[in-house]
Amino acid sequence: MATKPSLPVLCVCSAILVVSQGCASPPPPPTPAPSAVPTTAPPTSVPTVTPPPTRTPIPSQTPDALATLQVAEAEANIARYVDAGYLKSAEGMFYPLDEMQTELAKLNYVDVASAGYVDAVQDFAAWVDVEQESASTVNYPEYSGCGFVFRAQDSGMYYALLTKDRVIVVSCLATGGGRCNEAGKTSGTGTVDLGSPFQAHFEFVMSGNHAYALVNGEFVAEYTLFADKLTTPGFFGYGMVSGTNKDYGTRCTMTNGKIWVPAE
Repeated sequence: MATKPSLPVLCVCSAILVVSQGCASPPPPPTPAPSAVPTTAPPTSVPTVTPPPTRTPIPSQTPDALATLQVAEAEANIARYVDAGYLKSAEGMFYPLDEMQTELAKLNYVDVASAGYVDAVQDFAAWVDVEQESASTVNYPEYSGCGFVFRAQDSGMYYALLTKDRVIVVSCLATGGGRCNEAGKTSGTGTVDLGSPFQAHFEFVMSGNHAYALVNGEFVAEYTLFADKLTTPGFFGYGMVSGTNKDYGTRCTMTNGKIWVPAE
């Protein structure tokens, strides 16, 4: 059973970020609320969190009409990913994700929060409905984004965020000064045109060292992840970055989320 890793410390600097992460201490302290970690904090020991010992898969057969529809939609998504070559097989299990609403008014901070899936995972397909708004205009090199954190562990983490104008996939390592690097695009533009505020359906598929992003059912980009970094299972959850300090900063609402994990 996986534990939630220490929260990383990230500094947003265009495509380069700074991350610092401490050692884990023995579980289990109480699960904290999602929190922002300041970029100015020095490396520190942050307690790990022991998640609940159970997870509930979406049943493949159920008399409930809504649950049956959700299963059918999830199976259709996986079939699309297999047909497109994103996944090799449709064999796996679906799990519902928690809903989340959070806001952050701290420029160059990142929030990491549980999405309700507690096991370490390497490859997966996940999708969620995203609502995002910012209290002021956010433009490059700053960005405000909502999305997923994945393969997170003591050595670092990845995150994939949907912003008003692109999908960004970033790798952050705890070693080597804690620098972060944006993954390159193998195909697709990586750009979207959603405006602010926006509502969108975000799909993200992770397979080996390739990731695929879709927004509102349309392919956005394929990303090639680093073959020698963060290649093992890790924590999966929600992530967000704020590109403004004004008022409430950036607000993210995540609903109707699902994760599919391939059969071992």
